[in-house]
Amino acid sequence: MNIAYIFEHGDPVLIATFMLLIVMSVASWYVIFSKIQMIRTENGQLISFKEQYATSPDWPTKLTGSEYKGKGSISRLLNEANRLKPQLKDKIPEQRQQLLTLHLSQNLDEIRVRLDEGLTILASIGSSAPFIGLFGTVWGIYGTLTDISSMGNASLNVIAGPMGEALIATAVGLYTAIPAYIAYNYFVRRNRVLVQQLRHICEQLSLYLDRGE
Repeated sequence: MNIAYIFEHGDPVLIATFMLLIVMSVASWYVIFSKIQMIRTENGQLISFKEQYATSPDWPTKLTGSEYKGKGSISRLLNEANRLKPQLKDKIPEQRQQLLTLHLSQNLDEIRVRLDEGLTILASIGSSAPFIGLFGTVWGIYGTLTDISSMGNASLNVIAGPMGEALIATAVGLYTAIPAYIAYNYFVRRNRVLVQQLRHICEQLSLYLDRGE
């Protein structure tokens, strides 16, 4: 697969197609590595939280009120719980429940949005890259056939290069799309599991704070 040959002898449209696919591939891998790092951070903080607090059913009573460091979702939820705690002491049960539902649900929704960042890019690349590659193939074959018709008779050696570059476009499109598609499905599943775990923590925090302890 000689990509250099394409940039040296290829049609401008075909070259532009390859450039677009390369940019899409770079963007895809950037998002993939960024999401992997985010998931590692979230999982690490979740494991640390479980080891420190969630080993007992009454873990919310162990909250010290100090700020939890880090940019992970657990830190955000616990800091929000600590911020709400003094505001709930003088509230009647109905007001406490409304305040808890509003703030914890809002934080969970914002966490979900943050976790889903970049997934639209992966989905778009995974669905469009094969067709962009196919467009490059069709365009390249069309150009080759046009050249053959203008030359009259052409040997296999003459048409092999242009036909090869046209077919490479489809391969590059698939190479770009497949990792993006696999990563998209993986991250969607991981985010769903993580949000479910965070929702369970929110429910426990809500029950604890609703008692006004």
